[in-house]
Amino acid sequence: MGMREQKIIRYYETCETDYRFFWDLDRSLAMHAGYWDETTRTLHQALMRENAILAKIVKIKDSDRVLDAGCGVGGSSIYLASRYGCQVTGISLSEKQIKTAKKHALERVFCPMPEFQVMDFTKMTFPDASYDVVWGMESICHAEDKGAFLREAFRVLKPGGRLIVADGFAMRRRYSKVEEEQMRTWLEGWGGNDLLTAEDFEQKIYKAGFKNATFRDITSHVMPSSRKLFMFSFPGFIFSKIGEFFGKRNELQTRGIRAAYYQYRTIRKGLWRYGIFYAEKK
Repeated sequence: MGMREQKIIRYYETCETDYRFFWDLDRSLAMHAGYWDETTRTLHQALMRENAILAKIVKIKDSDRVLDAGCGVGGSSIYLASRYGCQVTGISLSEKQIKTAKKHALERVFCPMPEFQVMDFTKMTFPDASYDVVWGMESICHAEDKGAFLREAFRVLKPGGRLIVADGFAMRRRYSKVEEEQMRTWLEGWGGNDLLTAEDFEQKIYKAGFKNATFRDITSHVMPSSRKLFMFSFPGFIFSKIGEFFGKRNELQTRGIRAAYYQYRTIRKGLWRYGIFYAEKK
């Protein structure tokens, strides 16, 4: 396993406490932004709503075999299995996350039980044409080679299979020095790598072999979550620095809090946007 993968694992395993404290992790099992609309009034509702929105777009049905690529602690996998009765396999680089996901599944799902495995979604060991849906919820931003993920997703999908990806996308290919520093502070603080523009990601989708790609900009629906994180960042930063002083927290956790500040500053400046890609394998 390379340094990049180790950094991703270390981020999620180290900062899981903050997701639990700030982001309803124990109840929602979610590490994504959520989707706010007229039906949502709480963070938990918004987090569940994003699962529902993606499931509707990708047309989940009970006969589907779904691959949750970058499953975290299993939230989306458990939602899909519970809500639709489909078979779901979740994969993550983190052995700790996979153990946690299995525990949550045993507590919350009766049948069919999701499966969870430690695996890199750019180098999967699944057979060709073994899934109906590949689902990527805010995980593909971590990939150094996003084309490798898309090629693997295409390979493991059956003919007629569908791809759904919700993530951040750059608004342009070049930034000023200050903008680049702010984007890097945000992305690296949350274990991310880089963001492609939606146009460049779409090109890679087609290059991998997919057809009928569509993109939906839902930035306005994630802004309430972005603002919440921004507001959390002020007391959170002070709390984290004090924790560092007393040896209860570390620099990586504090960088994660700083990232919460800069994700909002950069999205407000129009440096990136949040969107959903859908595509099909013919």
